[in-house]
Formats: sequence, C-alpha cells, structure tokens
Amino acid sequence: MRSVNCDRVNPPVDGGARRAPRGLVLLAVACAGVSLAACDRSSATSSGDATASQNDAAVPAGLFVDAAPSGARDVIPAKQQAQAGESIVVHGRIGGSRSPFVEGRAIFTLADMSLPPCSDNPDDACATPWDYCCEPVDKLMKGTITVQVADEAGAPLRVTLESRGGLRPLAEVTVEGRIAQKTGDSAMVLNASRIFVGK
Repeated sequence: MRSVNCDRVNPPVDGGARRAPRGLVLLAVACAGVSLAACDRSSATSSGDATASQNDAAVPAGLFVDAAPSGARDVIPAKQQAQAGESIVVHGRIGGSRSPFVEGRAIFTLADMSLPPCSDNPDDACATPWDYCCEPVDKLMKGTITVQVADEAGAPLRVTLESRGGLRPLAEVTVEGRIAQKTGDSAMVLNASRIFVGK
C-alpha cells in the first residue's frame, strides 16, 4: 500500500479569486485517502517551449546563472533553521506534486535531495515520478519549499517557469534568494534572485 500524492504539498496557486496576500496560497492539503492502493499515474501538464518563448521578456535578466551560488543548504535543514526575511541558498530537486510548476505564475516546488522520486525504484512505472507519491504526506511537507520569482510587491510574476533555463521536473537546482514567508516546518516561500540548474 502506498500513499497518494494528490498535489497535497505546496499546492498550485491560481490567480484571481483564490489569491492570498502577496499572490500566494500557502496550504499543505492532505488527501483523505492516504492509504489507497496506487499512485495517480496521470501525466503532468507541460507549458512547452512555445509558451516559454512568448514570455521570455517577463523573466528577469540574470535570473539563471552558469555557476551555483556558494553556501547552499539542503531543503530540510534550511526550512528548519532559516527565518522569514533571511537570505539563503538552497539546493534541491524540482518535484513534490504531479505539477510542480504553476501555469502562468513564476512558481515551482523544490524537494530535499533525500526524498526519493518514484523513478529511483526500478519496479515503479509511475508516469510522474517527481510527485513522490510513495512518500508519506508529513515527510513531504517537511521536505519541500515553494520557490517563486516575485515582482517588487512580492507577487509571483505572471509567467510559467517550466522549460526556462533548463527547469524541468526532477532537475537539480540551486536557488539563492530571500525567505518571503514561513509557517513553522509546514510551509516556506523563497523569493529567488538567482537560479542555477544542474543535471
């Protein structure tokens, strides 16, 4: 038996009616049926290169860098130790839900490298291994953060980040930025100023 992901950690944010202060929604939503027999194997939605090219002007110059910022911490210790307003560098892997990128918003979810994606299990045929559906809900909540590229008012830019600068599900990235919001160990939002994309 395995737990179902159901986009339950750092869920996607819609603009408009559900928009919270600073344009964010910080919820950790647990699925009611956490002991169902299998993962949801539906495919993740991709914005594609065409969408990316239409919005290139909205991505700040210098956001993507060729070398990783120094002093990176893993997601879990950074989430436990850092405080709102602090500037930090975090290293992790993009994932944590079926759709770790938010369509039309410069937001993605970053997971701690200690969390194993489903693709690490050779017997798992999950079509969306970046959703970590084999991991318990509480472990995912502690091991993921929300990364956004924000405007001067702190709201996420209206642009999809998937496929930009090599960003994709399961990509290893190092992000430098300032913590915009933090709620205990359950939710943290990092305003990115520099992003390095590894393998």
